[in-house]
Amino acid sequence: MDYLAVLERATPVSYQLDWGTVRGLCWGNPDDIQVVATHGWLDNSHSFLPLATHWPSDKGGLLALDWPGHGHSDHRPVGSYYHFIDYAYDLWHLIQQQGWQNLTLLGHSMGGFVSNLVAALCPERIHRLILVEAFGLLVSDGTNAREQLKQGFLSRQKLQTPRWRSYVDFDSAVGVRAAQADFSEALVRLIVERGSKQGEDGRWHWRADARVKTTSAYRLPSSAVDDIVSELTMPVIVVRGSEGYDKLENALEKWQDKVSDFRCVTLKGGHHVHMEQPEKLVELLESQV
Repeated sequence: MDYLAVLERATPVSYQLDWGTVRGLCWGNPDDIQVVATHGWLDNSHSFLPLATHWPSDKGGLLALDWPGHGHSDHRPVGSYYHFIDYAYDLWHLIQQQGWQNLTLLGHSMGGFVSNLVAALCPERIHRLILVEAFGLLVSDGTNAREQLKQGFLSRQKLQTPRWRSYVDFDSAVGVRAAQADFSEALVRLIVERGSKQGEDGRWHWRADARVKTTSAYRLPSSAVDDIVSELTMPVIVVRGSEGYDKLENALEKWQDKVSDFRCVTLKGGHHVHMEQPEKLVELLESQV
């Protein structure tokens, strides 16, 4: 697959928020955003390159964002962290700022969790919600709240001077990421290409802010998620990988009956099934259901 040609068709975009700049790539018309695609933790907008390969050039914009602290987006200022709610605020703020309407939110993993929360906050702006390997939220049920807070605070303290390991060459960085992945090295390379850079020392360094590794200090209880998911008045499609996230089944059992227009689609693949089955994702995006 000639992904270089796909990148050449993309328009780099940037949006100024109150704390810094969020960047991404847009295929199609950047002045007519139809789909906002958000990636998972430690990924970046290249997560949607395979999908963009099949995006019709005459369509409105498919916007793939880099989350704060990921890809080419700015890191949050010193003293700030990466709590889930802050990602949700950034996406909600961006939608309000740009005045986008009739959007499809396409979110993978962390991006999916954020997207279904944001869709519940501004359902009048969201036409459809497509969640890849995500639904509802990670909740606090059964956890020790004191211990959760303590571990979250300790992880922030530990990462006050965060660093990543560097690599002698690009292939070494790819190998490390591939060793933790359940998808092909060719697809891993796409994410590492946008997620790394060569430093003045000649070594390869991750672009991501190491503070994204901090442990969440707080999670909502299931009862709160019940209320949030009940506000999803638009059609919701959950896309599962046949070998994907094993905890997704519990989320479906808890919350799918609370959504009036809900569908679940299982595709062959793992947690990054949207990269493995991009044609199927485009079919879902083009469908009117």
